[in-house]
Amino acid sequence: MESTTSTIAVPSHSLLLSPTRWRKVLPIASSRSDTSSAQPSTLRLLLKVSRSPYQQIRKRLYQSPNSAANSHPHGYIIGRTSPDSERTLEGRPLAPVESIMDMRLICAFLLLALLQQCSAESLSTTPDGSIQAIAQGPDSISLYWRHEGRSAKVFVNGQPRGSLEPNPAGPYSSKTIGSLLPNTFYTFAVGESSPTVTERTWAKLPAQESFDLLVIGGTASGWAAAVVGARMGMKVALVESTNRLGGMTSNGLGAVDMRNMAHSNGAFQDFRERVIEFYGGGEGRKLEPRVANAILKSMAYEQSCLSLFMKVQVTGAIREANCVRGAIVCDTISGAKGRLYAKVTIDATDCADFAATAGVEYRVGREPRTDCEPHAGYIYFDDAAQTILPGSTGCADAKVQSYAYLMTWKDYGDRPAPLVERPASYSPEDYTYSPEWAKTWNATSGVLPNSKFEINQHPFGIDKPGINFDYPCADAKRRCEIDAIYRERALGYLYFMQNERGHKNLGLADDEYLDSNNFPPGLYVREARRVIGEHLVTECEVTNARQYFHADSVGIAEYPMDSHAMEELRAPDDRLDKGEGEMYLSAFTPWSQVPYGVIVPRCVEGLLVTTAVSATHVAYGTLRLEAVRMSMGQAAAVAARLAITRGVSLRCVNPAWIQDSILSQHAYIYWFSDVTPMTRHFKAISFLGARGVLVSEPFRPDSALTEQEALAAVDRLVRLEGGMPQQIELQASQAEMPVTRGLFAKWLVQSKARVDATWRAAVARQSYEDVAPGSPYFEAVEALRAHRITPSLFANYKPGLFQPEAPMTRADAAQAIYLAHRAYAMSH
Repeated sequence: MESTTSTIAVPSHSLLLSPTRWRKVLPIASSRSDTSSAQPSTLRLLLKVSRSPYQQIRKRLYQSPNSAANSHPHGYIIGRTSPDSERTLEGRPLAPVESIMDMRLICAFLLLALLQQCSAESLSTTPDGSIQAIAQGPDSISLYWRHEGRSAKVFVNGQPRGSLEPNPAGPYSSKTIGSLLPNTFYTFAVGESSPTVTERTWAKLPAQESFDLLVIGGTASGWAAAVVGARMGMKVALVESTNRLGGMTSNGLGAVDMRNMAHSNGAFQDFRERVIEFYGGGEGRKLEPRVANAILKSMAYEQSCLSLFMKVQVTGAIREANCVRGAIVCDTISGAKGRLYAKVTIDATDCADFAATAGVEYRVGREPRTDCEPHAGYIYFDDAAQTILPGSTGCADAKVQSYAYLMTWKDYGDRPAPLVERPASYSPEDYTYSPEWAKTWNATSGVLPNSKFEINQHPFGIDKPGINFDYPCADAKRRCEIDAIYRERALGYLYFMQNERGHKNLGLADDEYLDSNNFPPGLYVREARRVIGEHLVTECEVTNARQYFHADSVGIAEYPMDSHAMEELRAPDDRLDKGEGEMYLSAFTPWSQVPYGVIVPRCVEGLLVTTAVSATHVAYGTLRLEAVRMSMGQAAAVAARLAITRGVSLRCVNPAWIQDSILSQHAYIYWFSDVTPMTRHFKAISFLGARGVLVSEPFRPDSALTEQEALAAVDRLVRLEGGMPQQIELQASQAEMPVTRGLFAKWLVQSKARVDATWRAAVARQSYEDVAPGSPYFEAVEALRAHRITPSLFANYKPGLFQPEAPMTRADAAQAIYLAHRAYAMSH
């Protein structure tokens, strides 16, 4: 067996339970294709690991849709000793994890567990933010250091590289290190004994290159699509016009918009776990922008087949007829132009500019009020009472909700905060009715770690409605003009608080956005174009979500449908609304499924859209949150991989294939309050839930299934497969009785036999000691076994026995139905 030397860093959480936590740290000061110059550093270790078994373990931890493991109907949870772990890998039984690791791997895992702190070293910021490194190009990185009146030497990869002197103009001194190699990691230290930070230069824009997946826009959905696509082995290019990743996640939206953190899943959950790790606890709900940016970058940097082209603008689409083949791009620093070809392209931008260029149809503005859109159109809304107010006409228009710059402020305590200059357009009347600081959204809901605040106060704060109606389709010049207005509006709010309200202790956080004067570079474009997709999400579909089952679900949404105002509220007096167009529909928004069709644009091939998705204005409010966007990006990457490997168009990708993969990546396509990715048979429960099978809330996975529930479940299965359910009448006394395994097997097989002839085949041999040929359950039990549904999948497994009189648990029933239905679902 061939062995190679691998550089491995620590997954910060359980090696067994977090498949996306693996971190491959490439050698410092070397390009990703050259490992010869790896240098030792504190808490980093080169382990000589046998490549073949290592990859087998990793395959079980994180499976691509084409892996043998993932094509088997049973999921994998490594390290489990219950019957649920009796699965197969490439057709062979899986032994307990202890027997498939040789001693070298066991030692490697133990060493990795001892080296967890090395993960912090791979970030571009120290925990306190006193040292930060920010890439500025393919050949340069800027280093920032809180000098506190001192001078210090700069070390790059352990070698001296000049010094930093005190900066009389501010708390940070900076130095841009040039002549670096593209796409290369560098470590930085300031002083002999300082902590280190790690940053990577970007890839150099080629004149022409081909990729499997091209992602346009490093937004939350774009970041997720690129990272997940690269994890699945695709060659990925990510094009972003700034030098930050994650969209609003790293541009000021530090207070996570999620009502119930139990809904956290998939790519967002992976990111959130790392936030919790960074801060040493908490929910991962509140984070600083510099921390978000550092973590998002590190997760992208882990993927050796992901090329980041930052500060690059897309100038055109490469098309063949109605099929997108790539994009024409331009480096905004050097002016170099390039043509990036791809088998699949994802437009993850806020405004869907690329999709529009490629010929995708879209909507801008508000639909009219209808029975299906009761809160659409021109509206005044009372958030407290959740009622529509007089004056609301419901008329459609082309207006879009207000944008804003979400600044990050800091409370400097007894020290004076850095004061901002009075903006040229400043008018105190814009903020006169703003609440006192302690009552603002910023000071109540926007509190961040380290005495910081997300600034998102509206009305009478940073929003300025009415000036951005043309923004979605405007050219770059006009957008810059609108950007400038919003920038002045935001700084005017700070000036007002510092000078009119006397809060001299509040100011821009001096350790945020160090390369853009402590001001976020990204405008919060809450809504712009919305593409016309294969599925249009409507308000009533969200409000009545429990009445719909989306078999094509690729995620969940849960934040209230909302909209910021379309017109400024000048004199509130006793008004109950916050301005025309503003609404927060908390009473009308349960959690809902996200259908695959919302990211598949009509009529154009080779393209997915993951931010400006297909929804009405009202419904878009529950889809525009960063966590949901990450889910849609994750699903898009999986769909791209499947389209490429199976040779089908994106609109012909079977959503069941996508679900099969993203469920293994711990994503949600349906939600139960008592079911998590660690729940036994999670994949089966979720897969069926999306289709309306066994959907009681809570799910109660370990409770016995009643006879009534069993009949309803198998009847639903038959209807899903195009048949008519069997007519079995239960006495009232029977309905709530636990169904036995034998009776459940009989009903399930009878139901499947109505729609699939392979379930009618006669069975001649006995497989279980307790189900003899004369048993009323014999044929059903043997039919299940012929279709690889055995009692080893059920609770309290006893070898050689079926236990036909034992009660069937709800989780075990879900697993059996899922396996019975899977072949149909994967082929229809």
